[in-house]
Amino acid sequence: MEFISKYAKYYYEKQDEDLIKGLDEYINKDAEDIYNFFDPTLERKQVEIHIIPTKKEYDEITSKRRNKEVPKWDIGNTGDGIITFVSLKDYKNTAHAFRLEKPDKGLNDYNKTIVHEFVHFVTILYKKKYNIDQNTRYLDEGIAQYLSHQRDGLKRDFNYSLDDILESKECYEGFYLITKYILDTYGREYFFKLLSDKDYTLKETPKIYNQIKKDN
Repeated sequence: MEFISKYAKYYYEKQDEDLIKGLDEYINKDAEDIYNFFDPTLERKQVEIHIIPTKKEYDEITSKRRNKEVPKWDIGNTGDGIITFVSLKDYKNTAHAFRLEKPDKGLNDYNKTIVHEFVHFVTILYKKKYNIDQNTRYLDEGIAQYLSHQRDGLKRDFNYSLDDILESKECYEGFYLITKYILDTYGREYFFKLLSDKDYTLKETPKIYNQIKKDN
């Protein structure tokens, strides 16, 4: 099935028909703020959102593209203008099954996670516009969590190593906390300077890390 709206084209099976309208309303609520955070002049392109009925099918699609096994926690990704995401109805077969224990919270978390992927989509548009050819995982994942409000109100000591921040693939809370610290302490302009220059990021991150540990 297909549903087309201002910011997205959705492709899904009938089992997810009741999910799509609410999901689209959720994306619409945050989309302009996300675009404006990066650059108000960015062209508002429609992202394709493919809701895959099962985790098994998602893994088959994703493993072919990546040519490697897909972790159990991996339920969504963004590339080539497409968000690919596992249906909430098959969360029981993912590492996120616990979210089903509280249906309303589970649905809210699900919507935020797809908005997280939408932030990745807009990040890619921004980098293409300004010919930025670098990816720093902690910044990309940190800003996706920050703008999707996934961890709003998170209170946690910053107990992460510098290697966790620079080398880890899964240190999501650490990525969020350091990105929020950068924005709160140094501002948006500094964040974009880091996002745009890999060498500058590698030089500055140890200083940021030491400061956040000191302030923490």
